[in-house]
Amino acid sequence: MSNKEKILEEKTADSAVAKPYELRDLKDRDLFPILDIIAAVLPDDLSGIFAQLVMGEKSVNEIGGEVVYKIVIAVIKNVSAMPDKVYPLLSDLSGIPAEEIPEMQFGTTPNMIWDIVKNAKNASFFREFSKLL
Repeated sequence: MSNKEKILEEKTADSAVAKPYELRDLKDRDLFPILDIIAAVLPDDLSGIFAQLVMGEKSVNEIGGEVVYKIVIAVIKNVSAMPDKVYPLLSDLSGIPAEEIPEMQFGTTPNMIWDIVKNAKNASFFREFSKLL
């Protein structure tokens, strides 16, 4: 390994910050809290996506990924308008008391939301979930 590769590896290791939480996998009981959050942030936004599905412009798999992406962005943008829905869900998933989550290091809430979505173990949950939207 060259010196340049070693330095890059050290920088990468130094910049990796341990997450102050661990999230459990999504379960059926999480469906309704997630539906509440999505209904609060995406009332009309999904109509264009489903039109693409009906017209055959995109596949179900493409639609599912796009729906999940839109949900994550909308939740992150609107989390301040609905802490009574987001923080209890994150608390249930992480075991951290809901009142402590807003006081955590800046960026923790969006990271938690993103980690929920990108977790491969949650993929089947979001596939089934996207059928309900």
